[in-house]
Amino acid sequence: MIKKGGKNTKKQLVIIGIFLLLVVGLCGCNENSSKINNINKFIGVWEGISYDPDITMNVTLTFYKDNTAKQVSEEIHIHWFNFEIDDNSLYLTLQEFPEFDPIIYSYEFSNNDNALTLTNESLDTLILTKQ
Repeated sequence: MIKKGGKNTKKQLVIIGIFLLLVVGLCGCNENSSKINNINKFIGVWEGISYDPDITMNVTLTFYKDNTAKQVSEEIHIHWFNFEIDDNSLYLTLQEFPEFDPIIYSYEFSNNDNALTLTNESLDTLILTKQ
């Protein structure tokens, strides 16, 4: 009887272990696929206006699948960034100065993900439309 009970216990532990691996794996997949979906919303060309306290200018931001981004603005040279996102923030790190802290924008999509508002309280607000 001891052997039989031992086998049942081992079977139960194996089943519980497999169940836990599946649950943990699925939770990770959901989180990862959510992040990928958010990144995919950014990918492409966005045009609009940058507003700051002193100036308003046209701006084009292009986000690429390799997590790089290019910003083209009136009368300013092109900036290249590496970008990352989390649930509410976009992090833009200048490729020219990777040692600098990233520029952090809160982001909000609207109009079926065809409009994007980026806000940095101390820098500017960008109102963009997907092209």
